[in-house]
Amino acid sequence: MGVIAVAILGVVLVLVFSPYNKERNSQRDVATVSPDPCQVVYSGPIVITKGGTYTGHWESRDSNVSAVEVQTSEPVLILNSSIRAAGRMIRSAGHGANITVRNTSGYGIAPTPYADYKKPRNFVAVDEFRNIVVENCHIEGAAGIALGGRYVGNGTPEQTVRIRFNTARNIDGRVHGGQAMVNFVGLNFRNPVPHALIAWNQVVNEPGRSLVEDNINVSNSRGTPDSPIRIHDNYIQGAYPLNPTSSTYSGGGIIMDSWWNEGMPDPASVATAYVKVYNNQTVNLSNYNYAIAGGNNIEITGNRAVTSALLPDGTPVSTHNIGFYGYDYYKKGVTHSNAIHANTTGLMGTLAHQRNDAPYLPDGTVAFHSNATLPPGTIT
Repeated sequence: MGVIAVAILGVVLVLVFSPYNKERNSQRDVATVSPDPCQVVYSGPIVITKGGTYTGHWESRDSNVSAVEVQTSEPVLILNSSIRAAGRMIRSAGHGANITVRNTSGYGIAPTPYADYKKPRNFVAVDEFRNIVVENCHIEGAAGIALGGRYVGNGTPEQTVRIRFNTARNIDGRVHGGQAMVNFVGLNFRNPVPHALIAWNQVVNEPGRSLVEDNINVSNSRGTPDSPIRIHDNYIQGAYPLNPTSSTYSGGGIIMDSWWNEGMPDPASVATAYVKVYNNQTVNLSNYNYAIAGGNNIEITGNRAVTSALLPDGTPVSTHNIGFYGYDYYKKGVTHSNAIHANTTGLMGTLAHQRNDAPYLPDGTVAFHSNATLPPGTIT
């Protein structure tokens, strides 16, 4: 760790360079520029059927039509682009996609009526993939990144999931006439993926302007014993229902989930497993900050959760706020070998009346130890 002291107008600023910054600094040569969507001239939707590098400005004003549809398994790079859509921005289904998106901005526009099923305004929505990379991108007023179906890659670092160095503002699950459950990142796919990471992202959701469920949701998705899915060094601020004063809300921060329906494979074979969540910062999230609602071999360590339970104008939040919970929510017997340790919380509870740093761990399937709380008093 390096330290540099700089004197500015008589004030000494101590700049500490952590070794954790090496990964982030390695991408500093890639500019992150979000063009003003009002200053961009957009063309209509495109369908990509061949691999290659694509740069442009595309839009779709129809929720049923993706702005960019990828229909190939060949490597596709979307670079230095701007996309806006009433539905999906970048979409691929059933093609074993190999898609990299860099330095690209995505904006949601007014959703239109949809056919068959809800089509939220995902920046990236993929079913079946070999490799998905999203780096140095900006998402605004839209849903985030949804990876479903199945992973069909070869297990190498060149065929994995990497979501890094992105910014998002106001993740929004509204669709025409209603809403859908959306995330900044949602994983729900079969087959374990090694070398996957979600890191160095910043997500800011404003009350009344966003509608996010879990900011990061890992559902029935797995890493491997020697290469867990890594979720680290993300900054997440805000998680609210559309009416931020509502007392009913099931969303929140970062969750490992292992639900099961009839017709799915054996629960033990699909439950979320081998995930490590560390060094994340969560600020003013309603409901919960970090959670295990089923799954195994999950470690949550070195994270921080700070919640005032107040909106920016001072209005109290009426949801139940908690730092951590963990148990076999679905009672499928797949929740074990989990640990929450060495984290720090400072949380105000419902209506900001008092501190609420205690976790909820009712069945002993999650070990909880060596965690800390901020000093007693009101969290601002």
